[in-house]
Amino acid sequence: MIEQTLSPQKNPLSREDCLSCLEIGKALTSELEPKRFFRKMLQKVSELLPAKNWSLLLLDEKTGELRFEVCVNLNPDIVKDIRLKIGEGIAGQAVLRKSPMIVNNVYENPMFCSTVDRLSGMTTRSIIAVPLVFAGKCSGVIELVNPCSTGERTICLLSVVADYAAIAVENMKRYTQIHDLSIRDNLTGMYNTRYLYQTLAAMISERSASRVPVSLIFMDVDNFKQVVDSYGHLKGSQVLHEIACTIRGSIHEPAFGVAYGGDEFVVVLPDMSKAAAYQKAEDIRIQINETPYLSDYGHNIHVGISLGLASFPEDAGNCQELLTLADGALFQIKVSGKNGVSMIA
Repeated sequence: MIEQTLSPQKNPLSREDCLSCLEIGKALTSELEPKRFFRKMLQKVSELLPAKNWSLLLLDEKTGELRFEVCVNLNPDIVKDIRLKIGEGIAGQAVLRKSPMIVNNVYENPMFCSTVDRLSGMTTRSIIAVPLVFAGKCSGVIELVNPCSTGERTICLLSVVADYAAIAVENMKRYTQIHDLSIRDNLTGMYNTRYLYQTLAAMISERSASRVPVSLIFMDVDNFKQVVDSYGHLKGSQVLHEIACTIRGSIHEPAFGVAYGGDEFVVVLPDMSKAAAYQKAEDIRIQINETPYLSDYGHNIHVGISLGLASFPEDAGNCQELLTLADGALFQIKVSGKNGVSMIA
């Protein structure tokens, strides 16, 4: 027999095991911040269930694939790009079946996926995989590789941990969704001004001693009222949504975009000098100029955009000064011809 299933007739857990599970449940379900949660989980599972290594794989709902979220005794850089489809490998099978799987000899199991062994140089002999199931929905799987024991006690303990982890992952998802609603603009999907003020102030404070630059671009769509007058408010809002998509596609983390209000946007560029930020602003302007908007609605609209730039610490010493100077630079380009980039000299 190459697979085992847990017998439901007897609970193999001792009183001490049950108390340990209770403590794990309290620790995991009380944590909403992902990094702290995964750190706690790593510690608890390692203490309770000795194994050569273990991993937590989470299901990406957009792609329907499993990705490695936490690894113990396995270099995360090796597995960060590995994706498993539902049903692929032992972990994928556990998710597909929504039930634990024990494979005592992986080389006798045709479902075993050897990608991690091939990339890491490790040798997998046995695997226990227990899915994270909450309300009939699977969010991931805990996988123990070469566990010290594959008995029913181990599976029971792992199943309890998986149940608590499933609840915790669902709680984190809902918390993240609620948090996103509080810091994002509904129309554009960009961050809102609340997030801008909080994050920018903290960012500048952190760099006050090192004087590492933070650049900021204030931008305003040129003649946007003409778009609204010609195509209506609903399509005008769609244009803003599409412009926001262009801006987001032009920057990369840790840079971020903000819907400042109306047809105004802000882009924050951490660790970017004023000269580099000027080139980035010009790139954004050209990209917006060249992109046709409302094409899905049978139109082909091109817009101009004016951008003002300022940098910390070269121009400003705090968050408010930086915003004020970038806004002033924007005003300069607005009155001098629009569709260009201006910065404080």
